[in-house]
Amino acid sequence: MLNEAKVLEMVKAKQVKKQKGASMIEYALVIAVVIAIGTAFFTGTTTGVGGFINDKLTAAGITAA
Repeated sequence: MLNEAKVLEMVKAKQVKKQKGASMIEYALVIAVVIAIGTAFFTGTTTGVGGFINDKLTAAGITAA
């Protein structure tokens, strides 16, 4: 038979499970944003950080693969 303590324990366990799922989604979104920003900075040969690094490596006589 269910008593009040058991019901409260079940409700709390369900809330914790929902919070873990929400945290996973938040982490996935943060990772996606970081990847998008990294892609914007490091792609291309003439603009952004990738272009700067490529220019410096070329000036030093190193070819990027």
